[in-house]
Formats: sequence, structure tokens, C-alpha cells
Amino acid sequence: MLTDTAFGLRRPTDADVEAITDLINASDEHDYGAHDLTVDDVREEMGASDLDRDAWVVERDGRLVGIGALQVRAGVRFAGTIYVHPEQRRRGVGSDLLRLLESRGAELVAEAPAEAEVTMVGWVNAESAPMVEWATRRGYEPVRQFLRMQIQFDAAPPAPSWPEGISVRTYDPERDARPLFEAVEEAFADHWGHLPMDYDDWIGRTERQDFDPTLWFVATDGGEIAAMSLAALMIPDGGWIRSVGVRRPWRQRGIARALLLHTFGELWRRDRRWAALGVDAESLTGATRLYESVGMSVRERHAQISKVLRPGESLAVEALG
Repeated sequence: MLTDTAFGLRRPTDADVEAITDLINASDEHDYGAHDLTVDDVREEMGASDLDRDAWVVERDGRLVGIGALQVRAGVRFAGTIYVHPEQRRRGVGSDLLRLLESRGAELVAEAPAEAEVTMVGWVNAESAPMVEWATRRGYEPVRQFLRMQIQFDAAPPAPSWPEGISVRTYDPERDARPLFEAVEEAFADHWGHLPMDYDDWIGRTERQDFDPTLWFVATDGGEIAAMSLAALMIPDGGWIRSVGVRRPWRQRGIARALLLHTFGELWRRDRRWAALGVDAESLTGATRLYESVGMSVRERHAQISKVLRPGESLAVEALG
């Protein structure tokens, strides 16, 4: 039930994917001055939620104007996503969607592992005081900032310099699927807030219609995967780097920098004129300094907000050890 009766509420379906994409892009354009989400991005995110139980869309006059969805991560973190079209804000739609997500989260607490802390998390524009205040009034605490960093290519990026013994190749689905998954999990295991990922969920990224294995780069040392840069093309003329990770034994050798420059070079060769990625603003691995050193700068700041639904032992990584 929505507070404002001018709006209707229902469950989303696969047929809504284009309308949801348009809604999110309109919201991002309003909040950040740019948008680059694709239908495949939204289809992937929808696939991570139980649409019959954990998601709702809001309509007005036959037009989709709001969406709220919940993703369950490791059974203990309920990640909520809410978008309301800028023209329909301040009508209570976002607050109503949040109440629905919290109500569903309260039901899911009973299914969480015993003794584990259970939290509800989300993200708001860190540079929007009204958005942060909206979240804090509802009991959420800003716990971390994440950055979207970006680089514009005005000329061909410099060629990478590879450390001795390190070589790079593209991802081979037949050979690399399981070893790369394990390498990614190891590389990110000591990052703040990390929760183990399920292999089937991870490999689902390679089943998107727009997946291009030639934009996934694997750095090896004697045949062993040492690091990776996993990228994808973005609209209209950019690239998104989903993951840049280096396993601990190979850190501080310049491999991540070389992988970034290698990825930039490939994007440039494909007539892409920018690249972006997301990073923990407080990363103890020095990631933000690395990205700045190759010419990237902050375009957006997102605050992760969190509310404890059930106290207990946290299963997430708190900081790099």
C-alpha cells in the first residue's frame, strides 16, 4: 500500500526492463549529471533479486516512476535499491518503498545464519545533504564512502610497463572460469565489507548478451593468475572496469597499474573515450592513489548507509589486515 493513492504498486516483470533502465538513467542524470546504464545492466541486477517477493515497481498514469528491490548477500546483508523519477519525488514514494524493503528484510532475518549480524544497506548521493538526512531520519548510518572515478581519453594512453615475469592475456572461458573466480575472491577477500560470492552468481556475469571476454584481462606469473582487470563497454562511448584486483603475493609490484593502462589502451583502440570504475574511498590498499596516478579523478561520491536488523557477529571484512 502506498501513501499517495495516485500511485499504483505491483511486482516487476521481465517486460519492465527497458522502462526500469529509463527510470534509473533519468534519476542518475538528475542526481549526477550523466547516465550510462544499459538494459543488460538492469537485466543482470533484476536477476539477482526474487522479483516475486523482493521487488516492487510504482506506476502513475501508466508510467513506471519508481522501483525498490532487495538483494540478499551471503544471507546476512540485505542490499536495498530505490529509485524514484525526479518528477515524482517528495510524494512519499521512496519512503513507502523503503518500508516495503524493510518489512521484507524483517521476514528474511529468520533465515539468516545463527549468531550472525544482519544488516540492511543502501547507497545515497554522498554530496546531497537532503538524501543523507532522509536516510539518517529513518535510522540509517552512513558508514563508508565509495567513489566513481573516471578518466577522459584525449590521446592514446601510455603503454604499460610489465614487471619481470608477468605476462597478460585475455580471459579464456574454457580454461579460466574457476581459477579466475578463485583469484578474484582471494584478491578482494581483505577489502572492507567483503562477503564471499557464490560461483554460479559470479559466472552469471559471463552470460550477459553484451559480455565480451576480450575485455577481461588476466595477468599471470608462471601460468598462475596473479591479477585481473575485468572490463565492459558502456554507453555511449566509454568503458566500465568492474574489477581490478591483485592477489597479495604480487602486490606492490606495479601490476595493477600495468593492467589499468593495458585496459585503457584496448578501450582507446575500440574508439572509447572514457573509462570509469568504483572504489572504496578509504581503501587501505592505496587504490585511490593508484587511480589518480593514471589520470583518473572523482566524478561521484556515494555513501553506503546501514541499519542493523539483528545484532551478532559480523561476517564481513572490516578492514585490511
